[in-house]
Amino acid sequence: MLRGPAQTTRLRQLLAGILLLLAPAVEARAENARFDASGYLKTLYRYSRSGLSGSPYWSDLSRVRTTLELSRAAGGEPDAPVLRAHADYDHELLTGSYLHSAEWRRYGTAEPPSYLDMEGTISSAPDAFWRHRLYRGWAELRSESFDLRFGRQRVAWGTGKLWNPTDFLNPYPPASIEREERRGVDALYARRGLGELGQAEGVWTLADRWSASDLLARVRGNRWGSDFSLLAGKVAPSTDSWAAGGDFAADVFDGNFHGEWLYADLKTRTPFWKGLVGYEYDFGSAPPHAWLKNLWALVEYHHNGAGRSDELRYDTGPVTGGREVALARNYLGAGLRKELHPLLQVELYALANLDDQSTFLMPSLDWNALKDLHLLAGFQRFGGTRVSEYGRQPDGFFAQAQYFF
Repeated sequence: MLRGPAQTTRLRQLLAGILLLLAPAVEARAENARFDASGYLKTLYRYSRSGLSGSPYWSDLSRVRTTLELSRAAGGEPDAPVLRAHADYDHELLTGSYLHSAEWRRYGTAEPPSYLDMEGTISSAPDAFWRHRLYRGWAELRSESFDLRFGRQRVAWGTGKLWNPTDFLNPYPPASIEREERRGVDALYARRGLGELGQAEGVWTLADRWSASDLLARVRGNRWGSDFSLLAGKVAPSTDSWAAGGDFAADVFDGNFHGEWLYADLKTRTPFWKGLVGYEYDFGSAPPHAWLKNLWALVEYHHNGAGRSDELRYDTGPVTGGREVALARNYLGAGLRKELHPLLQVELYALANLDDQSTFLMPSLDWNALKDLHLLAGFQRFGGTRVSEYGRQPDGFFAQAQYFF
């Protein structure tokens, strides 16, 4: 994605700031400095059909991600503040007939705009698209009781597994194939410890104008063995829009009972509520019945007050813009994961739109074929009418190989 000179200047300023902060660690190579490098190589093949034209297509996404982290303690004491810088640098090559599809021509990479220009197109030929980007890039000052972080990062709020009503800074669609890929946000983040289990957090997301930025505070604590949090603040898209919410997680019958709630008044539409309640349970290695061994199960209900009950009135704009991940109001979701062998794992995710009765199923099989090499194959099944949320999307098969280094 090509950006303007202003964003390019911001990226250069950010990189210069990170390098400036890292300079002492790089130069010193001292006993207080540390450098770590890791990453992965992935190729993801997908076969599906255009939801716009009906034509079949295939695509192959190859990605090399290099993770670099430099850190240096400010002194020799164990509790001395640590200066850290982190970067996830990607090269991605997309090939296949998908590049000739109506979806590619209309949506491209289908990623919402960001404040910092951290990616660039290297080549955009008819049969291949090659880009590089900083998936994450931030600098941080961390101590035992205080963190200050700046750059592209993920601010992980909420306790939901399939949906996160309180995580509107970087929401992710629950039907995505790459579930571990979570979009980051360009922000300044601060955290202050409150006692042994509590903390206060603040985040300011960067934007070209104040109305498009978010400024939020969150307080988290522990009571009766359970975690609770409350958040509130200014949110996009207007100067007066605001939101407040919270979440909880508690151990109930050896499982995790969790929930979230959010009330938002965006001033551009009718205020709305969002909520989620769910339960997950891991049967572990010694369950009462052998077939339950190493089985993990999850069920969640999600109410999305920002959605519509009538499928003919769905508003796809907020979903395309990356601020929302659902069109309707009421959802039920479930997840199952079963370890068939220490090296073989089967997984199933199911979603149901309770308003238009459309459904989504995604079974997959993960094989740890060699040390650091995982092979994955799965299927996406969308059910419902042509105008329903999931029914309008075509089925698809995917296969993936990922090597970690």
